Amino acid sequence: MAKKRIAVIGLGRFGSAFCRAARGAGLEVMAMDSDQGRVHAIADDVAEAIIADGTDPKVTASIDWRQFFAVVVAIGTDLQSSLITILNLKEAGVEAIWCKTRDSYHHKLALKMGVSRAINPEQAMGEMVAAWLGHPELCSRQVLSTGQVVAEIEVTSAHIERNIMSLLGRHQVKLLSLSRYKDYQPEQLAQAGRLQPGDKLLLLAGEEQLEACLRSLS
Repeated sequence: MAKKRIAVIGLGRFGSAFCRAARGAGLEVMAMDSDQGRVHAIADDVAEAIIADGTDPKVTASIDWRQFFAVVVAIGTDLQSSLITILNLKEAGVEAIWCKTRDSYHHKLALKMGVSRAINPEQAMGEMVAAWLGHPELCSRQVLSTGQVVAEIEVTSAHIERNIMSLLGRHQVKLLSLSRYKDYQPEQLAQAGRLQPGDKLLLLAGEEQLEACLRSLS
């Protein structure tokens, strides 16, 4: 089965780290930047690395973007270059564009231009660290484009007297999976009853509902 391909434009610290992480996740990456040194530095870690400027419409028009399921614009510090690159990609027919943003203004402009997802890494990491400090049982947390949150929590010995379904139901939190079982079956969750230390729960909920659920576990 062929690997999914993505393109990353902008090879600063975020873009380069993203390229390496994407490769580690099994994706095939084309990396692009106008800086020759940055391109050479990432060349051994990606499938393809090219020296090109995304703000040049001739460049974006010359690439067959249909081969990529998404294009990531990782130009976070230069607002003008980021927005021009997005505009050029849109004019080239690219639909799935993810964009790194530097602040709320950049974020709003990118969304107005029709990007699929705008991400502020510093804000996202700040929220994640705060969530970890407030709720040590939280393993991971991801906000979806719908505004809902997918979170994984690990059950500790302090939680074992809680009933899974009643606790989550009370806070309108959906249980997607329970790692105690190798193969997830909804009926097993209903039979699971009490939590066990080491259980990992994958949850789906709104921000407020998840926060209320985590507080009840603390």
